[in-house]
Amino acid sequence: MDYAPNWADSLRFLDEGRGSREPDVTNAYDYATMVELDDFDRALIDSLVVDGRASYAALARRIGMSQAAVKARVIRLLDRDVIHILGRIDPRALGYGEFAYCLVDVQGPVTSVAERLAEMEETAFVLIVAGARGLFVEFRARDAKQLDAAIEQARSDPQVRGIDASSLVAFVKQDWSQSGRRPVGSDHRLGARRRSVDATDIRLLECLAANGRATFAEMSEAAAMSHAATRDRVLALMAAGVVTVQTIVSPGVLGVKGYAGLLIEVDGPAEPVADQVAAIADITLVARVLGRFDVIAEASYRDEAHLAELLDSVHAVEGVGQVEAFVYLVVVKESMTAGLT
Repeated sequence: MDYAPNWADSLRFLDEGRGSREPDVTNAYDYATMVELDDFDRALIDSLVVDGRASYAALARRIGMSQAAVKARVIRLLDRDVIHILGRIDPRALGYGEFAYCLVDVQGPVTSVAERLAEMEETAFVLIVAGARGLFVEFRARDAKQLDAAIEQARSDPQVRGIDASSLVAFVKQDWSQSGRRPVGSDHRLGARRRSVDATDIRLLECLAANGRATFAEMSEAAAMSHAATRDRVLALMAAGVVTVQTIVSPGVLGVKGYAGLLIEVDGPAEPVADQVAAIADITLVARVLGRFDVIAEASYRDEAHLAELLDSVHAVEGVGQVEAFVYLVVVKESMTAGLT
C-alpha cells in the first residue's frame, strides 16, 4: 500500500493500493498549475474541504449545478490530481502500536537507501529531505520489540551511518485541510477516543484510506457485511475519531510550495510548547516525542520567505530551544496502515 506521488502536496496522501513506484523527481508543481479551474471548480473544492464525503446531491445544491455535472467535475478534479479525498487513520484512537520518527544519516546516493527502507512493512513514511541526514523515516510497529527490530534492520543497511530516533508520545495536531488557506480559527486539539478494532474494522479503514468517498456499498462488499452494518461501523469509527475524511488540495491551486519538518528541543515542559506551536497557522502536524528532540512539527510554506517567518514564529514560542529544519524533496512511501495489522 505504498506509492510515490507525482506532485508535492501528495506528501499527505495515503497509498491507494497501486503498488510501489519509483520516486518522481520532476517538478511537482507544474502539472497542477496547468489545470484550468473555474469558479464552479473552486466552489466544489471549498465544499469538499469542509466535507469530503458530501453527496453529489448536496454539492449540487450548494453550487447551483446539476448532480451529473457535479459528479463529472469531482471525478475530473480527482483524475487530474487537483484533489485527493482520503480517510486519515489516527493511530492514537486505535489504542495500539509503537511509532518512531527517525533522521537517517546516509553515505552516498540517498535514493537507493530510501527504496530499500520503503520495502519494509514497518516504514509508514520515507522522505528524501534537504539536509545533512538525507532521509526522514517514520516507523510503525505492533510493539516495542518489533519497532526495535525494524530500526536495527535499517541500521544494518551498508549505506546507513546512523539513525537519530524519537519515539512518539502523542499527536497534538494533524490537519492539512487548511494549508495555503486563510486560517479559520478552529480548535486544533485532537479529540480522538480509543476504540477497539477488529479485522473487519481494519478492512473498512483500508477502504477509506484508499478512497475517502468510497460508498457504503463498496465498503460492504470489501468487508463482506450488509450495507446497514457497514454504515453503522463506518459512522462509529468516524465518530470515535479513528478515521477522518480529508480533502487534500494541490499546492498548484493553493499556492503552497512545499513542506518542511521541524525538530524542536524544549527548555522545560514540552506539552505547552507543542500546543502553542500547533496553534500557528500553516503548521500541519505536531507531535510530542521522546529522544534528542521533544516536539516534531511539519509546516506548509508558500515560499522561502514564508518558511523563514514560520521558523521565527516557532522560535518565538516560550520554551523553544534549538530547532532543526529540513525541506521535503521526494516522498518515496506513505502508508497510514503500516504496522497496524
